[in-house]
Amino acid sequence: MKGRIKINAMSEEELALFTSRMEQLLIERGVSIDHPELMNIMEKAGCRIEGNHMWFTKEVIDKAIAAVPEAFTLYSPDGQHDMTYPHPEGKFYTRTNTGAPYYCNVDGNKHQGTLDDLKEWYHLTNQLDNISFVALPSACDPSIPSKSIDVCALEVALTSSKKHIWIQPYEAKNVSYLIEMCQAAAGGPDQLREKPIVSFISCSVPVLQFKYMDSEIILRCAQAGIPVQPCALPAGGANTPVTAQGTALAASADVLAQIVMLETICPGLPVIATPLLFSMDMRTTMTIQSNTEITFGRLICMQAFEQGYNIRCHSYGTGTDSLKLDGQNMIERTSLIQAMAMSDASVLGGAGQVETAMTINPLVLIADDEIFEIAQRLRTGLEVSDEEMDFEELLAGNDETTFLATKHTRRHYKKMHMPKLFYKGKIPNLDEENREFMDRVKDKYDKLTANPVEPVFSEETINKIHDIAENAIKELEK
Repeated sequence: MKGRIKINAMSEEELALFTSRMEQLLIERGVSIDHPELMNIMEKAGCRIEGNHMWFTKEVIDKAIAAVPEAFTLYSPDGQHDMTYPHPEGKFYTRTNTGAPYYCNVDGNKHQGTLDDLKEWYHLTNQLDNISFVALPSACDPSIPSKSIDVCALEVALTSSKKHIWIQPYEAKNVSYLIEMCQAAAGGPDQLREKPIVSFISCSVPVLQFKYMDSEIILRCAQAGIPVQPCALPAGGANTPVTAQGTALAASADVLAQIVMLETICPGLPVIATPLLFSMDMRTTMTIQSNTEITFGRLICMQAFEQGYNIRCHSYGTGTDSLKLDGQNMIERTSLIQAMAMSDASVLGGAGQVETAMTINPLVLIADDEIFEIAQRLRTGLEVSDEEMDFEELLAGNDETTFLATKHTRRHYKKMHMPKLFYKGKIPNLDEENREFMDRVKDKYDKLTANPVEPVFSEETINKIHDIAENAIKELEK
């Protein structure tokens, strides 16, 4: 039996208290929802409604939680990058950063993201083994229609990415067009429902408030059978309690409320709880991501959903508050991933981001691919057995010279994890010794971008996606 190191942020008693308080907030405080159609459905399911406020019942919550599938698959267009949950090898899945409005080229030029930047981004992610699925950066260059940014970004993603796509709508009116584009890519509504090549993000406006757009996402995705990764984006000390524990509770309750609504409308819908916690620097009032306390909060959330409810959970696994590729950047992103890899999280995200998720950088993306590989090795742990310990050879005492050529070494030497972009001490090699890690990352970037771009869909499917996008832009920009 292989063992692994696991971080449980709460005792069993604390976990029970935490989940009971989540439910108590939904039952006694309730939620505010700006969406009459969704409210009507929930009222018929047994919730109490007054105006735009809704109170859940224990029965509604329990029934919805029971409907959440323990195992499911999120698909990719050609089936080569499908993700079965839970991970069959006990690992976690990874994703790129979502929503960042800025793109930083390899030459250090930071600018508002363009559609060409997104094409480069997806060309890289297609070739990075440790990036499981991709999100939509906020390509917001002035040349892109302002009300249709998500539509334009999704067209690029659908026609460029070979991996599952996580979609964040920006306008309520856009949701139906985004779904229609995905259905066209999958071959129709039934095909998308059967093999979802996309999932959506819905989000709360902390605490326990849901604006019309996110309520529309919940309703329309559930009706279409499209998986949702319901999210909360609290900032501890600003719109949630200053403590990591309080922020974790608020975020988890927000996410649970969304899961209950999704499963009430579409029982059995695949969902991944996604509390993405931030905190506020009280000295500057700036939102930050890498505070040590808020990492504890993320660990609390992972345990609450994965252990408390047996619901797959998702949070940041990498990222930094640094503005550039410096020592702080690498320390923050590696310390975060090492902590989160020891949790039960099913997905760890944020690949490629700096500046508190405001900017994405292709070099950082490639570095994160390497960091994720190390973290996966940490997650899987080691088996302690006579064979792994080489007990028989040690007992025999045949170690007078070296273990270099023993049978045990020949059986096991390939197991040693060696990061591909790290310097391995090949002496003498003075040229290599004088190069830095990011130089090797840049070499890999050059190699990957030089590879030819391969089409994801047929020309006919691409044209269908484009036609829907063009019609959406025309209608949305009126």
